[in-house]
Amino acid sequence: MIKNLRLSKVFWLALAFTYIFLILTVYGLLTLPQDTFDTDNSEHVRAAVKLTYVRFSLVAVSMVTYPIILFSSLKYAKYFTIALTAWAIACYIDDYLVLYRIIEYPKRGIVVILQLIRPILLVCLLWMSFELTFTSSKVRY
Repeated sequence: MIKNLRLSKVFWLALAFTYIFLILTVYGLLTLPQDTFDTDNSEHVRAAVKLTYVRFSLVAVSMVTYPIILFSSLKYAKYFTIALTAWAIACYIDDYLVLYRIIEYPKRGIVVILQLIRPILLVCLLWMSFELTFTSSKVRY
């Protein structure tokens, strides 16, 4: 079934990197120190809800549904990948413009690693989107 998709090894490496990054992100969100968010500050509370509920839920659902969509319909996998890529880029911009000014993240550990390799994730998602857009396959549309 994977050979019928006719996707390059670079695509599969990008997908693997994306899943590793997402697993590390989920771990990082679950293990944030208690003092990361100031519960008396309403901006911190909104940021905490945004990070833990909205993003965590979307990441978890995406990780489960993406392989199902990819192996069942390349057409919908393309649209799903493009939507996730757009969401990831919007989150990246939003974090740099707003979130990093509000929240003081730990200066070491997994959070720093995730912040450093996040642009690589965006490149991987962009590659996957381009490859799915320009690849023909025998898989049913």
